[in-house]
Amino acid sequence: MLTKSPIPIGTSQRYVSLLCRHVSSNSIKKHDEYNYFKQSILSTDHFQYSLPRLPIPKLDKTCERYLTAIKPILNNDENAFQETQKIVTDFRTGDGKRLDVQLRQKNRLNRNTSYISKPWFEMYLKSRLPLILNFNFFLVLTDDQQNLKPAARLTNYIISSIRFTNTLRANWLDPEIFHLNPKKTNTDQFRKYMRYVPKRIAFYGAVLQKAFPLDMSQYSRLFNSTRIPKIDCDILETNFENVRHIIVIKRGHYYKVNILDKHGQILPAEKIAEMMKYLCEDLNEEENKYPFGYFTADNRDRWATIHSQVEALSQHNKHVFKEIDSSIMVICLDEDDPSKLDKSLSKQNRAEYISGKYLCYHASNRWYDKSFNMIMLSDGTLGLHCEHSWGDGVALLRFCNDIDKDANENGKINSTNYQKINSSTNDSIEKLEFQLDDKLKNEIETSKQNYNEFVSKFNVSIYQEPILGKNLLKKVSLSPDAIMQLVIQMAYYKLHHRFVSTYESCSTAIYKHGRTETIRPVTNETKHFIETLKKSDDKKLKKDLLNKCSEKHQQLIKEAATGQGFDRHLFALKYLQEIENKENLHSIYTDKSYKLMNHTILSTSTVASKHIAAGGFGPVVNDGFGIGYLIDDDQSGLLVTSYLHRELPSFMQAADESFRELADIIKS
Repeated sequence: MLTKSPIPIGTSQRYVSLLCRHVSSNSIKKHDEYNYFKQSILSTDHFQYSLPRLPIPKLDKTCERYLTAIKPILNNDENAFQETQKIVTDFRTGDGKRLDVQLRQKNRLNRNTSYISKPWFEMYLKSRLPLILNFNFFLVLTDDQQNLKPAARLTNYIISSIRFTNTLRANWLDPEIFHLNPKKTNTDQFRKYMRYVPKRIAFYGAVLQKAFPLDMSQYSRLFNSTRIPKIDCDILETNFENVRHIIVIKRGHYYKVNILDKHGQILPAEKIAEMMKYLCEDLNEEENKYPFGYFTADNRDRWATIHSQVEALSQHNKHVFKEIDSSIMVICLDEDDPSKLDKSLSKQNRAEYISGKYLCYHASNRWYDKSFNMIMLSDGTLGLHCEHSWGDGVALLRFCNDIDKDANENGKINSTNYQKINSSTNDSIEKLEFQLDDKLKNEIETSKQNYNEFVSKFNVSIYQEPILGKNLLKKVSLSPDAIMQLVIQMAYYKLHHRFVSTYESCSTAIYKHGRTETIRPVTNETKHFIETLKKSDDKKLKKDLLNKCSEKHQQLIKEAATGQGFDRHLFALKYLQEIENKENLHSIYTDKSYKLMNHTILSTSTVASKHIAAGGFGPVVNDGFGIGYLIDDDQSGLLVTSYLHRELPSFMQAADESFRELADIIKS
């Protein structure tokens, strides 16, 4: 099956067809424990038909929330705020009111998706910026507890990945559900009960028990998928019909590796291990002088032009593209400086090196257009570099959680049987090489120079200390997420004595085709608290203000998760006026306040999973920071990226001081 679309939107029925068409119930006579995960009590699509639609907030509320969010980052500039108030009032009663009516009419006529789907996909696919640092992100799995050789570990994760996708496409994967009370609802008893609730109302039956099913339409793009470069707007392409292979990249060379037999069954684990052993340990070609990874890291229009030129050169090149693009997944085998991965190094230095490798380094050994690159470092560290247009962290996190659990609990290759495995190609490995003329060889060198210049400005720093943790915060009823965001605000304020636009991503996956909404962590409450820190020694006052910060932040999280933020609504109205109606934009979008709000100095996001050791992304603007954060029971950490080489160490020091200040107030 091949699907192509610049804006991949469709009905729930189309989603189910894409997911399950090639696996009919008649073709599966009995459960195959090697090729599939255990069949879920509930079908994967059980809740998909009844998911509610993403609500469009009331325009008055959107305008009110926008003004509330803009006020603290104007830093007491009352003239600017009053001017923005006038503009917002004009928008609310004029263009905004008219556009809002039009948006709701379109939404009523297009009931099979969400109002944000089309503009949000276009936002990603029309951008001509390089994918690395600007959009893509990474996740690193926790260290191998079995101390396997890299090839042995990789074999288990390949098998688990194929088991995941087979189970997904058979409609057997357990639906993704957010459980408010896991002990009550994350149980077989709950699933057996829900099985008898009709699909058309299943979502609401789960919600009554405080379990929230999530949209799973993005999962169909996890495998066999690629973002294809096109002039002006890329497309997403998925092709899994009769595809039996993965692509392994080593030293910039591309190897097609068949891991399924002619019947679509996973090859025996020992056969896959033989091939991974050959690729990891015995294959020793010189570096590819003309790796295409640099193209996938370049400006999208430049890559689109070159992509067309490569295809025009020969049918063979078209075939190579097809093999890479349709592959189940791409695996990158990196060869690293041993001194950078030495376990005796400081945890921080090693983590910073690893994070750089996963985020943007080593483009010669990547294919950044794929839905994800599974990257194995030479010491066995395993993680994903993820393309962002097709989906968000929810789908990638679920995938990582499931394959990590499965590989560790059900891995077929262990230290004992791996010793008996001999390296072999099994006649299932084919090297893929592009045919290039001198002009294209020169283009690779140009893209390499573009890449090196771009990433040379990039810096990453990691902070992890047992100063604040969830256990302490729960005792005093403070939101861990609110406190982590407050630390980030305090750190920046220490350096610049002002408040700036901050973005925190929040999933709206409880709605059909929901993507994300923005939480705006800079509030009047956080501003008041931070300004009071220097003015007062009254710890009771500080505690009271800290509680207000936490309560406000929890309110913002709830609003964003239920589609009641303001960013996506304003974005959709802007798209409607500018792109669809081809009108001049209202002054709300050209006002310096709106530009200030959308110049994201502090771009933040968090991921919580016992299977994930680290995650991160690049800064959104040249003078900003990309901040991934984690908070565990007894410690918290930051992974901060920036182009500000000199300022980054100062920011990390300020963050450390902020953690300690807050801990002192909370513990007192």
